[in-house]
Amino acid sequence: MLALNWNIIWTFVNILVLFAFLKKFLFKPVTEMMDKRSQAIRDTLQDAEETKSEAIKLKDEYEKELGRAESEAARIMNEAKEKAASEYNKQMKEAREEAAGIMQEAGRTIELERQKSMEEAQSEIAGIAVLAASKIIGKNLDDNTNKQLLGDFLKEVGAAK
Repeated sequence: MLALNWNIIWTFVNILVLFAFLKKFLFKPVTEMMDKRSQAIRDTLQDAEETKSEAIKLKDEYEKELGRAESEAARIMNEAKEKAASEYNKQMKEAREEAAGIMQEAGRTIELERQKSMEEAQSEIAGIAVLAASKIIGKNLDDNTNKQLLGDFLKEVGAAK
């Protein structure tokens, strides 16, 4: 018939007590520790995602700022080139004007020197003519008469040209 074996019951009771004991003192703390560790991992992953998204935002902002800086640099370079070209043109214009002024002044100086040379040559020719005329006439006239004769001679020579 059915005989009860107390060893089996005691073994079963011992297993239940051991299970309860392990559940209370081993499984529960280990489960709590694993839950905490899982939560810490989830928090770390979430923080990493947030940091990554912040980094992407900062990268985009830096790229936009870099683009603005490059366009600003290009604008500044263009302005500098325009200013340099303008300054070059201005200095070249001033140099041309100065050269033209120097050339005009040189032309005036040459003309004055030519006129002075002509006057000196006329004066020398007049002196020679007066000397020749006085030798021909045989007498030396006074200075006023010499000047008048010289003026008449120069007018005739100038009209003959």
